[in-house]
Amino acid sequence: MEKYAALMIDMEKSKSYPAEERSEIQRFLIEIADKLNKLFGESIECNVIFSAGDELQGLFKDVMSAIMYFRLFQMLAMPVKFRAGIGIGEWTVRIPGRISTQQDGTAYHNARKAINSVHKKQLSNVIVFSGEDDDMGNYLLNASHELKEQQVYKQNLVGTAIELFYPMIIGNAENYELDVFAELIQAKFCYEYGRKENEKIIPMIPNDNKINNFITIDGRINDIEDVIIIKNTSSVIASLLGCSRQNVDTIIKRGFIYKIRQMDYMALTYFYNKYVKNE
Repeated sequence: MEKYAALMIDMEKSKSYPAEERSEIQRFLIEIADKLNKLFGESIECNVIFSAGDELQGLFKDVMSAIMYFRLFQMLAMPVKFRAGIGIGEWTVRIPGRISTQQDGTAYHNARKAINSVHKKQLSNVIVFSGEDDDMGNYLLNASHELKEQQVYKQNLVGTAIELFYPMIIGNAENYELDVFAELIQAKFCYEYGRKENEKIIPMIPNDNKINNFITIDGRINDIEDVIIIKNTSSVIASLLGCSRQNVDTIIKRGFIYKIRQMDYMALTYFYNKYVKNE
């Protein structure tokens, strides 16, 4: 039978946030989830939405899209932290037109097992489970986790901006709602939580709002630096932030932004080769 990927996302220590902050965070999470649902629309069977409490849930046609969805989600939502479980399996109980929580199948059962497993981990915040453990895949997927955790606000902001201007994708760019990348940049820069007053920035997004530079995950491993480090990236981000290229270069270096993208590229390539290339 055809395999699907259920994604379950859980906010860490959600009850520790004061009510006003929690409300602000949840409004933003709903906004970015809506935009990501639009961005990944071709790959989603059931939109990612809040299910119970502070958990989000959705169903994807393939595991790669579920992984990439969560990867962008956590970058956009920082400094709020999340854990996720991604279950690969069947979608057997199908209720047309209804939300993800009203569906069922082994994809959902495996996602629940995966997110329960993450709660016991110290060095991981996302687990993929297909019914069999995949220690190598999950190690690669979490290799950049601690570096991301160490980033300060401006480093996360620059890393997210680079990801949205030069996104990693699978398949053809035509499968994505490209204008959403610019919408997500705008949303990230307007997000107030975790930001100091002197860190407010109004992004100077190009008028055409076009994202034309993509890193395509296709299973091949070329010279990773040539793939990840794109010419004039610092100048583009400096124009967006209204600062110097040298300042952006320093942020990229201290935030290990290229190293994080390199690690994530390798993880995505592994999952592509395991679950897409051999289909």
